[in-house]
Amino acid sequence: MLQSMRQSTQSTAAKVIIGLIVLSFAAFGLETLLPGGSGTSVAEVNGEEITPIALQEAITQQKRELVSVLGDDIDPALLDDDRLQPRALQSLIQRALLLQKSAALTLVASEAQVGKSITAIEAFQLNGIFSPDAYKSALANAGYTPERFRRAQAEDIVLTQLQTAISDTEFATQTELAATANLIAEERDVRYLVIPESGLVSDGDLSGAALQRYYQQNEATFFNPERVVVDYILLDPADFTVSVDESLVEEQYEAVKGEYEVAEQARVSHVLLIQEGDESDAVYGQRIADAAERIERGEDFADLAAELSDDLGSASLGGELGFTDGSAFPAEMETAIAALVEPGDISGAVKTDAGTHFIRLEQRIAGDSVDYTSVREELRASIEAAEAERNLLIAVEELRDLSFNSSDLSGPAEAIGAEVRVSQPFSLGEGADLFSDVRLRELAFSDDVKASGNNSEVLELSGQRFVVVRVRDVRAPQVAPFYEVESEVRRGLRTELEAAALADMTARAEALLASGESMETAANTLGIEWRVELAATRLTSQLPRPVLEAA
Repeated sequence: MLQSMRQSTQSTAAKVIIGLIVLSFAAFGLETLLPGGSGTSVAEVNGEEITPIALQEAITQQKRELVSVLGDDIDPALLDDDRLQPRALQSLIQRALLLQKSAALTLVASEAQVGKSITAIEAFQLNGIFSPDAYKSALANAGYTPERFRRAQAEDIVLTQLQTAISDTEFATQTELAATANLIAEERDVRYLVIPESGLVSDGDLSGAALQRYYQQNEATFFNPERVVVDYILLDPADFTVSVDESLVEEQYEAVKGEYEVAEQARVSHVLLIQEGDESDAVYGQRIADAAERIERGEDFADLAAELSDDLGSASLGGELGFTDGSAFPAEMETAIAALVEPGDISGAVKTDAGTHFIRLEQRIAGDSVDYTSVREELRASIEAAEAERNLLIAVEELRDLSFNSSDLSGPAEAIGAEVRVSQPFSLGEGADLFSDVRLRELAFSDDVKASGNNSEVLELSGQRFVVVRVRDVRAPQVAPFYEVESEVRRGLRTELEAAALADMTARAEALLASGESMETAANTLGIEWRVELAATRLTSQLPRPVLEAA
């Protein structure tokens, strides 16, 4: 598994992705990545030199960005070094200043933050999981060591902290603060009338004559578009339920009982040591020996993982790898894990394609199995559902053949033991129950079905239901009869009368107040409620929002 991960990082696509990631650091703080510069510095920022190498790399990065945005047909003049140099130099100076300010503010990036940022980079992942092999291999291909890359990541995190601190900071002048305080503390005594939105119209206002008049004046509102009535056959899984013999359930249990068995689980953590590309065997061997000695001395394993492990995905978690049932890790690791008996036991050095591991057993959970009685009903339901689905699909295929060659639906229905049902009228734009499905309405209104009078194709609906339709009756567009839409007429008339009554009541209230009448007098005259709130403020008031804003 880990070997395949390592091979994946050698692909051209992976190299390109990693190259782009690493190159993003070239324009900013390259000197933190390179062992040294050459030549005279091109600028100095509070004693910190910016070398020609750093400047040239920043210019190169700007060229890549321009080509990425503008394409290969970019004007070569835009890529001239002299043209790009001022901007590149300014970016390096700005980064240096920001890093110096971050240092002055003692902003730092923790090891956990750096590790998390690196493991989140998709180019270092395989199947969504951080791969130490992919990480090491990609950096090696790009010519960088993990230590230098981590240092660059730490700088970026610190700069993000500084930028966030600045952008999230707000300030106000003393005058603005005083004005705001005065507005917040300002008090008002508020009196207002409450005109109800409903209840202004009684049932007596909705007389039969008034309803008929509203109906006639708004006929277009109650216009029925073209509608159809259809015959249809519906095949539903519920109509194909079966009951299976107990022997079939027992037979199925014997066939699948292995799926119900829970294998033994082991939760483990590890310290992984990976040999650097330029690290000699002797130095690498000494690192392994030193780690083994510290483990033997009884040092805390989680602390050792955080300090020593090259597996960035688990180091910040104390080396935690999670559970395995004996198949999650390479064979060498699984063999070592199987030999660990008690929680806290630690293996010796275990070599895999990824490197050298020291593995600690954290927890072991015994395997388990499930007896027949506890899963019998589940198995029975599964078998019956499968059998019902099989019978349903057989009936669907028969219905397709029969309905295509039939001039009605009665013959196909009789042949498969179904019934022909009749729908309520529905239009192309609206239907109820089964015909709320727009696909079914469109099928019924298609030329082949409505105009030519053919049976429709068999349409699958939600819930594994299947339906075929045939138009029985076409009803031309017309105004809906009053009895069909009486409730809509009543609702529309009430809304219209209440709006008029509310407008009239509002106008009368405004006239009374404009004539000098008090709130109390106006309320009594109109038979409505009036309210008062004293010393109301913007923050403590219980006034309705529109009243508070008007006050």
